[in-house]
Amino acid sequence: MSNFKMLLYLAVIAGICIGQDNAFHISISISIRIRLNNQQIDGLCEGVTKAMIKREEWQAIQPRYIKRLNHVVNEVFVWHTGPDTCRMIGLSGSNCQQCIRDEPCMVKRISAIQNADLSAGREDIAYNFLIGQDGVIYEGRGWNVAGPEDSDQNTLSVGMIGDFTNKKPSYESLSALKNLLSCRQVSGVLSDPFDITTTPEISGKAFFDLLKRCNGICQN
Repeated sequence: MSNFKMLLYLAVIAGICIGQDNAFHISISISIRIRLNNQQIDGLCEGVTKAMIKREEWQAIQPRYIKRLNHVVNEVFVWHTGPDTCRMIGLSGSNCQQCIRDEPCMVKRISAIQNADLSAGREDIAYNFLIGQDGVIYEGRGWNVAGPEDSDQNTLSVGMIGDFTNKKPSYESLSALKNLLSCRQVSGVLSDPFDITTTPEISGKAFFDLLKRCNGICQN
């Protein structure tokens, strides 16, 4: 069990013991297995690579240190970045919505997220990858670096850019998430099956409910 899961477990137990039934939400772990033929695999991974904006393209700051994965990944944590990423660069309301399809604006948001994570004492941006609502994938830590929740060095984190407390992510972003993970499962980076782990707090309730209802990644 990862440290993150253990903390969630202890938090739930603590909430029950002090009689605060609604103080905590139990996480879900959904086991995912993907079956694709060779032609689908080649086209899928090529599309993922073309859709990805690399670290150097959003001018990432070098990490303080790198914790490499030491074996096949068996767990992926899925987050939403929440409502603050637009406010970090001085945007709100309609300006935030317009930013979604404006690459220079989105690059500023990714840089702001990394700056906030570094200021909080992390070694790098918290996410291995981030996905915009237009389906564009941004490289964070990348594939070969352990996620921030990881003590065993076999987990990754994906951040969906936006606040999904009351609305679910876009079709484009969900498709990008599915393609990203599918490509890496069939290429052996992710185990078969692997777990997607999240809570209403870290993914947003609307996104959490969608994952739970679909028992995996679906677009509606």
